[in-house]
Amino acid sequence: MALNGWHLSRRSLLKMSGQSLLAAGVAQAGALYAFVKPRRGLESATAESFMAHVGRTLVFLKPAEERGAGSATVELKLKSVEQHEYIARLEAGMPGTYGKRKRDSFTLLFEKPGSEPLSAGLHEFAQGEFKGCPVFLSRVGGGKKGPLRYEAVFG
Repeated sequence: MALNGWHLSRRSLLKMSGQSLLAAGVAQAGALYAFVKPRRGLESATAESFMAHVGRTLVFLKPAEERGAGSATVELKLKSVEQHEYIARLEAGMPGTYGKRKRDSFTLLFEKPGSEPLSAGLHEFAQGEFKGCPVFLSRVGGGKKGPLRYEAVFG
């Protein structure tokens, strides 16, 4: 079989098909990697992981039982990241009692404008590098005339 002066055989056709499939597979590998790429979890997060986000508004998904009515997300402004240096010193002095930690303890302090409090439960990060990671937020103050304050403690 001849096509524009080229000799086309079954073997050359199969070879071309294989190379095409290989090229297509390489092109799709990036998309596959993005799908299976591991996300960063909170177990490896440190205080430094959140320092760049101080002053920014972070979006969280409300607990599952709260998502039905109204907005499924809530925005909280990260006000500060506090490292618990005193706990690190205490634990370093008694390693037999406390063991060796993988990270130092720290607290994230958030503010929520308005007077509608968050419900208790696990709120998930809805965006960014920790998207999908649940975090327990506890109310620690605010109200009446000021913003509500919440904290997340990591040990």
